[in-house]
Amino acid sequence: MFQPKYTITSSILSKIAEIVEIKAAVERSRVLPLNEAQLRRQAILRMAHTSTSIEGNKLAQFEVGKVFEGKTVRAPQKDILEVENYLNGLKLMDQLSKLSGDLTLNEILRTHKIIINGLVEKEKVGKIRPADVYVLDDLGDGREELRFKAPPASKVNKLLTDLLNWLKTAKKDKIHPILIAGIFHLEFVSIHPFTDGNGRVARLLTQLLLYRLKWDFRKIIVLEDYYNLDRLAYYNALHSEEGKTYVQGREFTSWLEYFATGFLVEAKKVSEKIQSIGYGKVSEKSEQIFLDKGEIQIMDFLSTTGKITSDDISDILNITKRSAQLKLKKLLTNKLIKIQGSGPSTYYILNK
Repeated sequence: MFQPKYTITSSILSKIAEIVEIKAAVERSRVLPLNEAQLRRQAILRMAHTSTSIEGNKLAQFEVGKVFEGKTVRAPQKDILEVENYLNGLKLMDQLSKLSGDLTLNEILRTHKIIINGLVEKEKVGKIRPADVYVLDDLGDGREELRFKAPPASKVNKLLTDLLNWLKTAKKDKIHPILIAGIFHLEFVSIHPFTDGNGRVARLLTQLLLYRLKWDFRKIIVLEDYYNLDRLAYYNALHSEEGKTYVQGREFTSWLEYFATGFLVEAKKVSEKIQSIGYGKVSEKSEQIFLDKGEIQIMDFLSTTGKITSDDISDILNITKRSAQLKLKKLLTNKLIKIQGSGPSTYYILNK
């Protein structure tokens, strides 16, 4: 029986309390349907980009956008297929989020089948691994070091069943959704049920759990962004308390500190994004600010990277530098962004 051990520290509690406040504000915000749809589209592209990037995919975010639109991208076919699969996985999560009920083994296997399709041998697609696995660190000099030995293949089905049963109990016991999602994420990755694709499947299913628990932040939040900022910190957090081998029922406190921190960082981004593009914000003439698709892409890029240049906009939107400057001028006039530096070193940041 799976029974995770953890302590709700004052730090975790304060972060969850702040996230709760942000969530309420986000849900109260007046969002135009068209613009909300565009924000969700941008979130989908960022999820596909960051989650595959964590695993070593080299496609840039604008290239992920081209894959999404069915356009040609000059990149290794494996990288393109990984992104295509993840985009299909996100579509499945959206479909499954509309269903009530608890997470099932069949849903897990369906997710894996989509994520890994065409990337491994057919007999490994959508199937629990048949053999033991070892997670190794490349030391960079031809040597490898054991980071983690997953549980024996013979125990995987039982461990997954225990985890799914715990999800049902946790929901009945009204454990906070952030704690449920965090504990599931770590336990699933540690069980390592598949030969390949475990991290991507874990991140998708964590998202699905939050959607079903009504913690979707209007499907705009992208937790993967935080993990991708410092991949080593993400992997260290995942393995910080488990040692070299899997132990059921170990401590989860350190991981939950990390998970709650990342959740708060990304929740704040959602709040800032909604405010910065004019939802509930008015100009000096008391008129609502409306942005076109390209301008929303600029704001989305800013929310992700922190700064942008006119050259960045030309590349992202495939427009002339003059057109990019006109878009920047509109955003400056509406006080949504502000200018930093001068001359060739000029860049723009969000006006918070």
